[in-house]
Amino acid sequence: MKKKSIIFIVIAIILAIVGFTSTNTSKQTDVISKAVYVEDGKVLPENEGKIVIVPGKLEAVTPLVDEITGVELPGVIAKRTVERYEKVQNSDEDDGIYYTLEWKNTILGKDNEFSNVVSSSLIAEAKIGEFTIDNNALHHVAVGKPFTKFDYQVVSRRGYTVHPTTSVTYISKMEFMPAGKQDYNSTMQYNGKRVYYMDYENMPRISYVTQREESGEYTFIGKQQNGKIMYDKDLGMQAAFDGLQNPTELAERVESGGMTGAIVAWVIAAFFVLLAVLGMKKKEN
Repeated sequence: MKKKSIIFIVIAIILAIVGFTSTNTSKQTDVISKAVYVEDGKVLPENEGKIVIVPGKLEAVTPLVDEITGVELPGVIAKRTVERYEKVQNSDEDDGIYYTLEWKNTILGKDNEFSNVVSSSLIAEAKIGEFTIDNNALHHVAVGKPFTKFDYQVVSRRGYTVHPTTSVTYISKMEFMPAGKQDYNSTMQYNGKRVYYMDYENMPRISYVTQREESGEYTFIGKQQNGKIMYDKDLGMQAAFDGLQNPTELAERVESGGMTGAIVAWVIAAFFVLLAVLGMKKKEN
């Protein structure tokens, strides 16, 4: 049996086990059934240290602002994505080794030698009812809506230019934003000047996505502690769910999510089994 086929089968087994584990949501639903449902969002002393379920409107206590760029964003959480124009080595039979410049995502939260502007989550202090939300719990609020409504005056004061595209709006400190996958030594005409792509090497561009739920209505589950909803990893579930849900609805959603995750894991496992089988047949031939 080929080594790759063995690896594929091992991955498939692991995914199958993950799938079966995902279907078992009894621990989560038991936690939900025993949690205190705080429909009015009130912080009560008798609930201190207990698991609470709190539905309501999630609101920022202070505006969500990217301190580096000055961009003000809606909601309480967003993600800043920073890509850099990096030199990439390529090779083929005809041309041998050659180099291109391509946009590459920076590692989340990792600084580098070029700039302190890196990909990162941005979180504002937020409340739901009388509860302040722990930042670890806020990380579970889904983001994914592209941000396009930049204040041109604000970003220009920080030295940035807005670059709209068909799918994403970027800001950068470049007047001209080069396209990706360009030959390292190539040039083009821009505003009557010849532009060398290599001159833009390591330059960053920035984009944002904001929270997905436009209504701002969420249901949080976590431990009440000093007026906060704290994320508790021992619960074995996420802390934030879109929409207003009572305990029965929340339990149904957790069960549904577990089955969906299991199906996805099983489908991917089946794909790896197929790859393993094809690999073994190829060796036989």
